[in-house]
Amino acid sequence: MLALAAAIGWGCNGCSKKANRPETSIRPTLRLYVLGGAAGAIEPCGCVKDMLGGVDHAASYLRAEQPRVLGQLVVGAGPMLFSDPVLDEERTTQAEFKAKALAESFRDMKLAAWAPGVNDWALGPEKLGELRKISGAKLLAGNLASEVPALDATHVVKVNGLNVGLAGVALSAHGKTSLPGASGFDDALAVLEKARRELDRKKVELKVALVAAPRGEALRLIERVSGFQVLVVGKPHDEGEHNDEPVAPTIVADTLVVQAPNHLQGLGTIDLFVRGGDYTFEDASGIEQGARRASLEQRIAELERRIKDWEKAGVSSSDVEARRKDLEQLRSEVAGFEADAPPTEGSYYRYQLVDVKESLGADPQVKRRLEAYYRRVNAHNKELFKDKLPPPVPEGEAGYLGAARCGACHLEEVEFWKKTPHARAYETLVKDHKQFNLECVACHVTAYEKPGGSTVTHVEGLTDVQCEVCHGPGSLHVANPADPKLIQAAPERSFCASACHHPPHVKKDWSVDRAWTKILGPGHGR
Repeated sequence: MLALAAAIGWGCNGCSKKANRPETSIRPTLRLYVLGGAAGAIEPCGCVKDMLGGVDHAASYLRAEQPRVLGQLVVGAGPMLFSDPVLDEERTTQAEFKAKALAESFRDMKLAAWAPGVNDWALGPEKLGELRKISGAKLLAGNLASEVPALDATHVVKVNGLNVGLAGVALSAHGKTSLPGASGFDDALAVLEKARRELDRKKVELKVALVAAPRGEALRLIERVSGFQVLVVGKPHDEGEHNDEPVAPTIVADTLVVQAPNHLQGLGTIDLFVRGGDYTFEDASGIEQGARRASLEQRIAELERRIKDWEKAGVSSSDVEARRKDLEQLRSEVAGFEADAPPTEGSYYRYQLVDVKESLGADPQVKRRLEAYYRRVNAHNKELFKDKLPPPVPEGEAGYLGAARCGACHLEEVEFWKKTPHARAYETLVKDHKQFNLECVACHVTAYEKPGGSTVTHVEGLTDVQCEVCHGPGSLHVANPADPKLIQAAPERSFCASACHHPPHVKKDWSVDRAWTKILGPGHGR
């Protein structure tokens, strides 16, 4: 049987009220930092402040913690370099530029090793080999036979006098039975057992398994292979921009299992305290009580949202006050949770998920690298797509005219629009050298790649989020303004979320109903 002690939703991003930095009065012997698959996520969308993610923020946190922790080791599992297993042809060069900037930043973060995911082969084995060398990290996937890139089964690192043995495997995913340059996926169980025996022969004190695999398969592996104190799980592949929710730390027999969220939303931190030469660690994190705490925090977040909505809707003050009392009671229960006291003797660990946010600061070197990356992409795409025009408008259908034409008749509406953030959407890209970035431009212009609309370089008259984004192309309406069927008076509200305002571009509590009030004004829906 699988012996599990799970804390559902542990360290929930955005709902935990604990301080970001792990708290302890005693320095750990070793702090193990865990990365989930970054999957090409160099930083979050800048449309909203203090979003989760950002390699510059992660690097800043690691640098700031160095004086506080005597020994640090950074490891990961899952795809690190590319957003998808197969890249769009137009975006290949931009993706390569980004992967190089990420690899250089991983070197700054002192990433020791990771178990690669399928995405890492997106530009082929030779390119993965080049990027691995740039990163300075080992690729641990002992069940894959490959000459290029070099894949190792184990890697031993000495940190603060502690010999740490790392072993890695990668399981098949995304319908793939093999990878470019690799001979296929061998039996991960046998390979991991062999790696454990090799690390035993090398007499390492701490054994850490890195596994890029579906979570269930990773748990079944570690149930059958004993002797690892820590298992780091990562997804075997990733796709698109979707941010995963945090996954609870779990204990399988004597192994702590951790999985950091994708896209560098958070860093898993494991503080290991060695006492008396004992390398069997007890949990002092309160993992078993974490499920109860997570449930309370979810109820608190929901109740906070409900109270806000009730106040705006004019619900009676007595009902609102009653819910406030419920909220205070829940908060009091959460405040009563404390980490387990460390054992009086023997070794122990503490685990915490640290949100990677803007408030952690920006590592100067990595920040300069990101700025150079954006400038490089801008210059490349401006030249590459200089002749790319939007598809022509089919005969008899409406084309786009731009807000200037709308303002000839709808002056009051356009004057109000000019005061909204939508009217400055393109400016935010220009100031950061992102206006030709394929990951950014679509939501900051009007009619991107639509017939008669805009492209990455051809945006004349269609910069910013203009009238026709919501109301549709206006040429037929201008030709015959008396026919109401030729223009959309008001769009469905849901289109905002499907078009641009969806995670990870907005925070979890973003509401189209609340946002809608910001685009209504005199003569414009109000």
